[in-house]
Amino acid sequence: MADLILYTGPMFSSKTTRLLMEADKRHYQKQKSVAFKSSMDDRYSAVGEIVTHNFNKLPALLVDDGSEIIAEITNVDNVDCIVVDELFLIKGSAAACLALYKKGYDVIMASIDLSFKGEPFDEVKEIMPYCTKIVKCKAVCTECGDDARYTYRKVDSEDEILVGADEFYEPRCQLHYSYMKT
Repeated sequence: MADLILYTGPMFSSKTTRLLMEADKRHYQKQKSVAFKSSMDDRYSAVGEIVTHNFNKLPALLVDDGSEIIAEITNVDNVDCIVVDELFLIKGSAAACLALYKKGYDVIMASIDLSFKGEPFDEVKEIMPYCTKIVKCKAVCTECGDDARYTYRKVDSEDEILVGADEFYEPRCQLHYSYMKT
């Protein structure tokens, strides 16, 4: 039976680390995996790699749209598992991952669930009801050290998505996250 696994939570909650651990486990189980990440995510690596904040790496194909994931999988033989990092950055990725899961592939994903304004990302909202496992990861609040479930943006920008790391974002708990005070 196939798996549809989502690691989700705020920035710096080890979502990608857990994703890579699951991919590594599949490797030792002799499964063939193909990994994908958004071409706009150039943090830590401009080449095709999924990279954690601690610089663990996994080779990945760069895509802009979920249809590219489907197209790539149809061109690869004997794939058991699809790995997708930062699902929210890839338009149509939820539909693509669900279609591949329905065909019997294991699909493992990692993604921020909420924007810096506390609004759910569409791709995450679309895939969650179908997941066989959801792991809600927590970070550490930079203000008090409690569990952080939200991503605070430290810079002003009109862009909904601003790709970056600790130069733009930090994890916050409910008490120190301004959008939870309204």
